[in-house]
Amino acid sequence: MDSILVHVCCAPDAVYFVRRLREDFPDARIKAFFYDPNIHPYEEYELRLVETRRVCRELNIELEEGEYDVERWMRAVRGYEQEPERGERCKICFDVRLERSARLAKEQGFKFLTTTLLMSPKKKIEQLRQAGEAVADRYGIEFLAPNYRKGGGTQEMFRLSKEMEIYQQDYCGCIYGLFNQKGEDSLWDLVCTGGRRPGSKEEAAFIKGIRDFAESLSLETRELEFPFTNWHLLEGKLEIEGKVIPSFVEPFSVSLRGVVKADVVKRVGEVLYLSKQHLRIRLVKPFRDIPLSAPKPTAHPTFLVPADYEEEILRGRVSATLRSELRSSLSRVLIVGSLQAEELVAFPADTLQDGRGLERKYLEDYIEGNKNGIAEGHLAIALLGAESYGGLGRRFLEEFSGVKVSRYGYSF
Repeated sequence: MDSILVHVCCAPDAVYFVRRLREDFPDARIKAFFYDPNIHPYEEYELRLVETRRVCRELNIELEEGEYDVERWMRAVRGYEQEPERGERCKICFDVRLERSARLAKEQGFKFLTTTLLMSPKKKIEQLRQAGEAVADRYGIEFLAPNYRKGGGTQEMFRLSKEMEIYQQDYCGCIYGLFNQKGEDSLWDLVCTGGRRPGSKEEAAFIKGIRDFAESLSLETRELEFPFTNWHLLEGKLEIEGKVIPSFVEPFSVSLRGVVKADVVKRVGEVLYLSKQHLRIRLVKPFRDIPLSAPKPTAHPTFLVPADYEEEILRGRVSATLRSELRSSLSRVLIVGSLQAEELVAFPADTLQDGRGLERKYLEDYIEGNKNGIAEGHLAIALLGAESYGGLGRRFLEEFSGVKVSRYGYSF
């Protein structure tokens, strides 16, 4: 019996390519190998991996994950950072990934090796064929280089990706391709927000992972994307007489001009108003981040500070630095079950600045414990992105579907 190891670069390229392989080799043992240390940053790698798992499960293909040995990859392409797409750096990248794949194929007794990179419109098939045949020859196996792009294959790949609501990356994968393809905007792909902030790759990977889990239980799923104005904190610091004090910045706080030195001029409840640039301090007990109760286009520059620092703030002079930026982002809502179910229970997908948020195992246990009710249409789950920004996920879902959220299964 033929056996084929398929190096997989991403879910969109795999979804049609592997289907065609199974049609052309119906009796073959086929296994997928995700080995892509070129993908940067790691959050992007995780997002592409979780979608690859979902595609392989859908196609009933075993998947093995390789090492994320990014240092090895960086050493291999050193000196070729400025090469254009399809240039010498790409050739070296193919050699690194296909060599590791060929080694695994030899170790596990596969006769053939191939790669879903052959499906990518950004790659040269001849370049891949030469790289694959060279490495396969060294390991005593054969390299398959089918051209599944022709005859409408590329269009079918896009159709299947859209139908399955697969994450569509907007750059090839490596940090150098990211810089070349997105320029200054590449900064926002490289910034790690910590936790699962609204619109982040971490939030998307969490939602995609829950979808994969729900589908593994044979539950119906649907994913809805929505755009929103996102807030990014670039810099924030609060000092009293030169002493840095713990603080969070309230989301959608506008930037301050330079370093602001100000005094408290008024107190209303737990909010202290300062003398310059509309600066505010909200005293919080216990000290933690607070989700927004409603969406805000912009807001006073506001720091959340432990209430224990009240006397120091009132006695001393405050020095504050705050830089933020508003940008368009995408978030998601995942529906597990039917929107026509008797009850719709919501869970927030994002986390607060202090890291508080829904744990994956908690939601997976909830879904598994209620899988019969979900399958029978009594219950549906809504996993809501950007929920800490004034319930943006819930507001979008209710507006889009006309269905009201019955209750929350978890709140911040």
